[in-house]
Amino acid sequence: MKQEIIKKAQNKILEKKLQAENTYENEMKALYQNENFASLEKEYTRIIIANAQKESQNEKPDTEKEEELKNKISSLKKSYNVSNNPKYSCTQCNDEGFLNGEMCNCLKKEISNLMLKDSGFETLKSFNDNKDSTLAPLYKLMKDWCNKKSEKNLIYIAGPTGVGKTYLLQCMANELINNGKIVKIVTAFSMNQDFKTFQKTGEDDYLQKYLDCEVLFIDDLGTEPLYKNVTLEDLYIIINERKTRKLSTIITTNLTLEDIRNRYDERIFSRIIDRQTSITFSIDGEDKRKK
Repeated sequence: MKQEIIKKAQNKILEKKLQAENTYENEMKALYQNENFASLEKEYTRIIIANAQKESQNEKPDTEKEEELKNKISSLKKSYNVSNNPKYSCTQCNDEGFLNGEMCNCLKKEISNLMLKDSGFETLKSFNDNKDSTLAPLYKLMKDWCNKKSEKNLIYIAGPTGVGKTYLLQCMANELINNGKIVKIVTAFSMNQDFKTFQKTGEDDYLQKYLDCEVLFIDDLGTEPLYKNVTLEDLYIIINERKTRKLSTIITTNLTLEDIRNRYDERIFSRIIDRQTSITFSIDGEDKRKK
């Protein structure tokens, strides 16, 4: 994943932090002018320092006094309609973007949103929006998969045009992003153009971005042109490497599994139908977009 995407996402998180703290400071201005509050703050700071010194010398700290002052300050803040702390958008990391040295879910979500804008899917769908009762069992199955850890890390969704494959993809992507996963959505055509550029330039970024995300959605596999010594090799690298790393890949396509075997090769076909790590199913029906 390009560092500039991570940096841009982190800057957005830090902007929220700065906004929350500026808002808090503005709310506190009236309190700072209250002599009683200033006196309480000063005394509270003094007792905290004194208690820290006592603890370092194995003496009993005056926790009762400390708690009393803390409650008085909190009560005074409440009377001014001021919260005890800045209202950060993420209560896990306080809008830092990282938690215990790891990416916080809020940063992962921001990264996914940035990558989403490059995919052509600026807005996603929700499982709750599905009105097709015939697909309800399938939607429940896929929602459960999004919310539970599974050994099945490749999902192959086949079916004719307009039966709801891309809609389901958008619901799954939305659910996973809300769960704090770094998600990338790409059309097979767009990904194939990156394969072609990679073969010309040798720049790893054109392939690496498909290996770094936690969940990769490939939409409309089979609509891309087949370039000799490019499409088959690089597509296999992506699918196989993600399988090896136990990273999830979701593929939508108009092709049947037999079509996949005929269009691509046995290696790609075997990775898709691997029963230990794959889920394959087909959605039947009429083109809903024509109704």
